[in-house]
Amino acid sequence: MLGLSVGMAVACVAIVYVGSTVQASIGIGLGMIASPMLLLADPDFIPAAIMLAVLPLTFTIAWVDRQHIAPRDVGFAVAGRIPGTIAGALVVASMSDRVLTVLVAGSVLLAVVASITGRLFQPTDRALVVAGLASGFAGTTTGVGGPPMALTYQNSDPATMRAKISAFFANGSVMSITALWLAGDIGVLQIELTAIILPGVVLGIATARLVNDYLRPEVVRPAVLVICTTAAVALLAETFT
Repeated sequence: MLGLSVGMAVACVAIVYVGSTVQASIGIGLGMIASPMLLLADPDFIPAAIMLAVLPLTFTIAWVDRQHIAPRDVGFAVAGRIPGTIAGALVVASMSDRVLTVLVAGSVLLAVVASITGRLFQPTDRALVVAGLASGFAGTTTGVGGPPMALTYQNSDPATMRAKISAFFANGSVMSITALWLAGDIGVLQIELTAIILPGVVLGIATARLVNDYLRPEVVRPAVLVICTTAAVALLAETFT
């Protein structure tokens, strides 16, 4: 199965399922949770396959919570994402697997630190442009583009946070996928890898619809941070040992 054992393929679907459930509940999570393990399983998962997989997830969340979307906010963030996406695609085209591994692990650990420190950001026009720029670069290179936007909207209620971040990613993912395709980083292999993990996305969306009213952020957040930290450290250990 594309060089993956059946057990590893099932593990990849499972971690994507967890990440998709979290993202469909709070707006981010798939990239942070799944990217390190997917990279360990097969470097070709990152960034193209996970970007392709996240596309139906973000469009579904944005549609479900569409009444909370603010087009002006999304516009400023997307404007910032354009140069970040272009820069990210150029970097990916010349990046080795080792550098990609360090970037993914580093992005996840930085996101964890930013979440723990809890620095407050307000969604001003300038902040949205900067967050969009950072998210575009990080998302296109590593698949972990959520934290900059999450920090900007961390004081919003869950539905508003989900809607605005997902609307941004619905647009941003299309941009990143287009840039990666033009750079020659999306081919048949990446599409086949996407097909393997897509069931995890579908199941995650369905699960989130059932449990959203019962998930408490004070429980979900620490669990996500532990999973992300463990995965990132394991990825670095695998790379340097």
